[in-house]
Amino acid sequence: MIAMAGPDLHIHSTASDGVLTPTATVAQAARAGCPAIAITDHDTVGGVAEALAAAAHSAVTFIPAVELSAGVDGRDLHILGYHIDHTDPTLLAHLERLRGVRRQRAGRIVISLNDAGIEVSLDDVLRLADGGSVGRAHIAQLLVASGNAASVEDAFRRLLGRSAPHYVPKPLCSPAEVIGWIRHAGGVPVIAHPGLSNVDDLIPDLVRTGLLGIEAYHSTHDPGTVGRYLLIARESDLIVTGGSDFHGLDRDGDRLGSADVPIDVIDRLAAAHEQVRAGR
Repeated sequence: MIAMAGPDLHIHSTASDGVLTPTATVAQAARAGCPAIAITDHDTVGGVAEALAAAAHSAVTFIPAVELSAGVDGRDLHILGYHIDHTDPTLLAHLERLRGVRRQRAGRIVISLNDAGIEVSLDDVLRLADGGSVGRAHIAQLLVASGNAASVEDAFRRLLGRSAPHYVPKPLCSPAEVIGWIRHAGGVPVIAHPGLSNVDDLIPDLVRTGLLGIEAYHSTHDPGTVGRYLLIARESDLIVTGGSDFHGLDRDGDRLGSADVPIDVIDRLAAAHEQVRAGR
């Protein structure tokens, strides 16, 4: 008997830094009993069409989505966009530019690693990304394969993470810009894993800018953290979402459907999408 899971609205595929293809992701979600999923690849909607086609032949409801980065006063935060029009030309132009920034950043990280005597090839990084959105996870996987790291987590901890020696920041847009892009494409903007980003003080301004939801349920949020964001959601009338942040990598908590997200989020996101479209 299939164990039923809740919706999983934060998943990455091979279109960015995940391990499974969009088709394989939909199949795994079906096996896990997820009623709905969203593939939220970084700076790309390249996996949306494939996932939509796969979901059409399954019991899984698929929500087109994306994950974008923004910055405020040296702090990074991520904004998820649900029910976006993945064919919107303006959004696609923004995403193409962001992927270019990602490729440049990957090149700078590779140079830093090489200067330290750690052999990594940018060509290998791009080959592993296979035309998708390039991320540090691709470099981490190569470091593991070459024996320079014991695991992806180890690679981030010692070499690639924010406090590690080969971390390279990337230029970031403002949250207002990112939220505007998502809403222009008919999407519902939601702040991702706020417990990781440490941006609670920014949430009121984000709401005034057009933020509509908060990812209270996340694989890294403990019960106390979830409770804090449920309270913030009630106070600010935000939609509560959640997801596993599944990549298919060897990381703690990286299990599709593990975030225990309430089923009513599906209807709430759909209603908000219609309101955004009506107000464009």
